Amino acid sequence: MSIVEWLLILPLLALSARPLVDPDFGWHLRSGMDLLKNLSVPRLDPYSYTAPHWPWVNHEWLSDGMAAFVYNIGGPFVLIALFALTVSGAFLLAASLGKLELKYKLLASVMAGLAALPILGVRMQMLTLLGMALVLWALYRFRNKEIKNLWWLIPVFWLWTNLHGGFLMGLVILAVFFVAEIIKYTSERVWPKFYRRLHIAEVGFSLPQLRHLIWVGLGSGLVTLINPYGWGLYYDFYKLFSTPFATESIAEWQPVILSNIGAQNYTIYISVLLLLLLLTYRKVEPTRWLLMGVFFYLSLLYWRNLPFFMIVSVGFLAETIYQHTHLVFDGMVRNRYTLLVITAVVASMVAQWISDVIPKTANLDATFAAGGYPINAVNWAKTNPDKLGTKMFNEYGHGGFLVWQFPEQKVFIDGRMPYWRTDNDRLVFYDEQYILNARPGAIEMMQQEYGVDWVFIRAGLPLDWALDGQADTWEKVYYDRYEVIYRKKPANAVQ
Repeated sequence: MSIVEWLLILPLLALSARPLVDPDFGWHLRSGMDLLKNLSVPRLDPYSYTAPHWPWVNHEWLSDGMAAFVYNIGGPFVLIALFALTVSGAFLLAASLGKLELKYKLLASVMAGLAALPILGVRMQMLTLLGMALVLWALYRFRNKEIKNLWWLIPVFWLWTNLHGGFLMGLVILAVFFVAEIIKYTSERVWPKFYRRLHIAEVGFSLPQLRHLIWVGLGSGLVTLINPYGWGLYYDFYKLFSTPFATESIAEWQPVILSNIGAQNYTIYISVLLLLLLLTYRKVEPTRWLLMGVFFYLSLLYWRNLPFFMIVSVGFLAETIYQHTHLVFDGMVRNRYTLLVITAVVASMVAQWISDVIPKTANLDATFAAGGYPINAVNWAKTNPDKLGTKMFNEYGHGGFLVWQFPEQKVFIDGRMPYWRTDNDRLVFYDEQYILNARPGAIEMMQQEYGVDWVFIRAGLPLDWALDGQADTWEKVYYDRYEVIYRKKPANAVQ
């Protein structure tokens, strides 16, 4: 590899390596640990007391087990490195749809990584980015007759289904690709003169290739049923998306607003793509256009979908950079002073990564405390079990952390449960929000419906103030700058 390529791959890896701060990481790791211990997938929820009979469908059961295995063997540093390689590999593979020099693929990948930065990290969703990139790479290579068949995608989809629910995005890619190619194939034969006038730059699928794609698509769809839950996997997706309160109340399920500060890099990425399209792009590529259009729309639906568009579009970006700026780019990197500036920028990025990720990973307790996770309160609770109750009320955002760090207690709610219901058909997430905001009758409902006798929440929330005002029945047993713990007083202690 050349110096320039090293100067590009280092920031790509640095962008992809994030500390363990995802709210759901805790329950994923605990789930994986239990899988390795029991060698079975639980059918009912083992971690909460509010929905113990809910049929838990863990879309990431296999990736949870793999993450736990890596964590047990190599610790957090190795796990972070593995996910960084996964993310970097996904962008690089997606940028390799055309035959280009590595440096152009890396440059486009760095730009895509910057745009997707708010979503990157040690998240099982990153495996879906790699799966999407692999499907795209296979379809482009198959269309160009560089690979003979796509049968091997069927076992890939089987594996992907058991790793992450994002396999649906792979099926969407297959469907969009087929629709675009069948339209091109039909148009070429029904309106040949019109088709020739379009000067379509893409190679089209032949009829045997289209037939092959149909069978591969059907096989890939059917094989997704080979999972521990069968059709239940799809039914669980339905339950999530048919619960509007869940999707409307969770940040990563909110629509992307381009004016939002968190979408700043994404907006710049879109602007660069549009600028290149307007100034340099003269090709007619219907399949690519349709893919990019569909995934641009999907990326705006929910924040968690943001990286999907980068995976689909980074190949176009790499090719455009190469075709229209390679002379300028090559001239710049041959200039000694420009190379020194690039080296300084890369060194700054890597140094920032070292100062951010390494200390946070070496001292997880300090990282959790700085990130708003209640590690100090958990440590106190573990050493003072006599001052706690038996049924804890906790916040949704801290549930996954508590499942991991406080296994002695079952949680009220965690990140798996935004659409889960109790045996009495109560939506647990709705009740958690109602209680947390101390709405009328919330404390009474918390006790009567759920039997809560101690509360573990952030300080300063409405529920904190409400419980503080009921000193005759609730006792504050712990507080710090961030967290507060209340315990219901025994009946004989209530005055």
